[in-house]
Amino acid sequence: MGEFLAAYLTGAGEVDRYLAPGVRPTAVSPAPFTAVTVRQISAIEEAAAGNEVPGDGTRVHIRATAAAQDTTGRWPLAYELTLTARSGRWEVAALTSATSQGGGPRS
Repeated sequence: MGEFLAAYLTGAGEVDRYLAPGVRPTAVSPAPFTAVTVRQISAIEEAAAGNEVPGDGTRVHIRATAAAQDTTGRWPLAYELTLTARSGRWEVAALTSATSQGGGPRS
């Protein structure tokens, strides 16, 4: 998920390779950050926490917290993602920002 969020929020890299078929998130443009570091990924369903990807069509929800860098500092971010299993890998089926109003305190 780190590579997906970095590509999505910095504009560096290909976002489509991480998406489930038919998913087209609204582009973040212009890209607001120069770097993104995922700090933690929390599984909501047990299937998301395993080492192996379950059968095709399995859907799970995760929460990813990250720190994003821009020209003024570092910003805490949080996203809830819906993932779908396909061909032995997880693909992003939906993305929702879970960051509090105002983005929280900078570090």
